[in-house]
Amino acid sequence: MRATFFPPALVIFALLAGVAHAQVEVPPAPVMKPGTSQERVQADISTREIAIQSNFTGIEILIFGSIDFSDARMPTQGNYDVITVVRGPTAPIAIRRKTRVAGIWVNGPSETYPDSPSFYAVLSSRPVRAIASNETVNELGIGLSALNYGRGTPESSEEQSFESALIRLMEEKGLYTEDDSGVVFIGRSLFRATVALPTTVPTGRFLVDVYLFRDGELASKTKGSLEVSKAGIEAAIYNLAFQSPFLYGLVGIAIAVLAGLLGWFAFRRD
Repeated sequence: MRATFFPPALVIFALLAGVAHAQVEVPPAPVMKPGTSQERVQADISTREIAIQSNFTGIEILIFGSIDFSDARMPTQGNYDVITVVRGPTAPIAIRRKTRVAGIWVNGPSETYPDSPSFYAVLSSRPVRAIASNETVNELGIGLSALNYGRGTPESSEEQSFESALIRLMEEKGLYTEDDSGVVFIGRSLFRATVALPTTVPTGRFLVDVYLFRDGELASKTKGSLEVSKAGIEAAIYNLAFQSPFLYGLVGIAIAVLAGLLGWFAFRRD
């Protein structure tokens, strides 16, 4: 039988073709669906603890952050928006309406809001209603008009007037605020916001939520917190008043009696 010989070049070509045919095909990289976003917002607070002493005159806290994986094709302040919400501990708040009876102003009808934030600040890069739809804003509870204050949506004009009075009084105290230009972008992805805490700021745990929107859609969210507490002699008096009110009353009476005796000895006439 006659043997058949193949040229070496043909043998090498056949081996390479077999190896190439045996290789496993690598699937293509996944393509993101339209409308999805890779951006992530990162934020922090300039201070985590605030101590209130006798010389406390208010303080400003700085909220700063950046947008990770921002789209370089987008304008510097184009379709990105940031909303920052600072919420204090909830507490019941009573609103009373003054009425005139026989020429004397007395307390009239009242409404109590059991779950009202003791402090609430909303800062945004644009007006909130221009950033997202009303449905999205209400669902996230962003803005004074989106809060229910523990009573739900007001159904009558009387309830609406009491709620408006609550917001107005808290705004006058500096405890409620909305700032449509409170968030400022620095470059393409850095931003900052400043929140003022007045002298009447309540104590407790404050929650800070930062929302990132792209083209009106929520792209990312992050949260943080800070603690506001009393320190020094103020803390001792505060704790005594709320933890031992009876003893606090006795101490108050003793101080008043002692002050009266000292005044009598200082200004007596012999």
